Amino acid sequence: TQDQDLRDLFTPFGQVNRVYLAKDKVTNTSKGFGFITFNDKKDAQKAIDCVSGFGYDHLILKVEWAK
Repeated sequence: TQDQDLRDLFTPFGQVNRVYLAKDKVTNTSKGFGFITFNDKKDAQKAIDCVSGFGYDHLILKVEWAK
């Protein structure tokens, strides 16, 4: 996936400030996780509630608060 794919997926829940997709430094391929930063905490919670468990491409997404 690409940064814009994640932005497009999460924007319906609120204003997205930042999208960070972790990539391998050598191959530049996705490591399978990323971080989405919203302007508003309630928008982030709405995204977690709606997208976690959602099928995307050939994966099932796990969306949770960053630790």
